[in-house]
Amino acid sequence: MKESLRYEKEIRESSAFRTIESDIRRGEFSHAYFILSEDKDAVDTLFALIAMRAYCDSACGACKECRKILLRSKPDVKYLAEGSDNFSVKEMTEVTEDAGLTAFEGGRKLYFFKNFECVSEQSQNKLLKTLEEPFDGVHFILSAVSSATVLQTVLSRVKQVVLSAFSEESIKEGLIASGVEKEKAERGARLSSGSFTKARAFAADEDFARHASEAADLLVGLKGSADVHNYLKNPIFSKERILSSLSMIELVMSDVIRYHASLPIALREKEEEIGKIAEMYSLSAAGEALNVTLKCRERLKANCIAQNVADYLMLKLVEVKYKCR
Repeated sequence: MKESLRYEKEIRESSAFRTIESDIRRGEFSHAYFILSEDKDAVDTLFALIAMRAYCDSACGACKECRKILLRSKPDVKYLAEGSDNFSVKEMTEVTEDAGLTAFEGGRKLYFFKNFECVSEQSQNKLLKTLEEPFDGVHFILSAVSSATVLQTVLSRVKQVVLSAFSEESIKEGLIASGVEKEKAERGARLSSGSFTKARAFAADEDFARHASEAADLLVGLKGSADVHNYLKNPIFSKERILSSLSMIELVMSDVIRYHASLPIALREKEEEIGKIAEMYSLSAAGEALNVTLKCRERLKANCIAQNVADYLMLKLVEVKYKCR
């Protein structure tokens, strides 16, 4: 019986998978790839399809090899750096030593790094020698949301592939196929910015309307630095909610940019609030505000306290609003 993969049809049709599949078919499977994408759900499926195709001519999902990969029980396929923690030099040393050993089942060995942006410079340097002098039949597939923290020496030794954003229709179909109700799938796809990860999160948010209102109300009410204290203890900035609140603020600011560009906004039910925020934030200020949210995410990854990140967020939003008038 064929095992199902989330968003399989859409990922199979992506240029990223077709590029790597073509390399395998032509006998030119590179020793290393770097996949650029912030869509972690899509990357999960892409990794599974690459692994299946490495051992199965059609990545059928039904044969013994494919089923082992889908169950993550194939010893020659390893998934690394899947969490948000830094990947240590010791761990990378173990990987490079393992890469030099004979495959358990013969044939290829695959090493997938999902969050290569979390791999330290020292650990990347440890991997570099293996990338420079690759072992036969050993392949490294690295993915990251950005190449900014990846050493140029590493990037120069891998084949770079971009997993492009998906169309709204593709995301809607993929969500529905994975069991999401049509109405929620349509909402998630509309707000996704081409990302299955964002689409799934927005579709699954049972209190979406309230959360969107909270983010919009914050941006309308945050008129100056004196207002920061009033919002600092707001539940939207709790440890449990701050990441989703950042996503909502990003969504609102993206709509402010669309509003300035006279493009259709995603939060159609918040058009009045978006207009008010657009009066407060110029096009350049909205763009800077999105950069601020990215820096907030980096601070949270570095284990900064949620309330401190919230304080930084709001003060910076006030600053960019007046700086970019």
